Amino acid sequence: MPSTYETIRACLVDEFDVSPAVVTPDATLASLALDSLALVELSLVVEERIGVTVADITPGRTLGELAAHAEATLAKESAS
Repeated sequence: MPSTYETIRACLVDEFDVSPAVVTPDATLASLALDSLALVELSLVVEERIGVTVADITPGRTLGELAAHAEATLAKESAS
């Protein structure tokens, strides 16, 4: 099973045509040239593929931070 980061990375490459070369854990969403509509779409794709709502996707967030937040949310929901 792919990690949360790998799933998000695949979403960006497959769904948003972002070059795999620029998709790194330290890359911010802004550096990937995603506009506000794309960020909303990304949150929906992440929710669909990972099963967690990530409502606070912001341009300054790194992919590593996004993956860590999604994993923490999943762990929190599993513990409930």
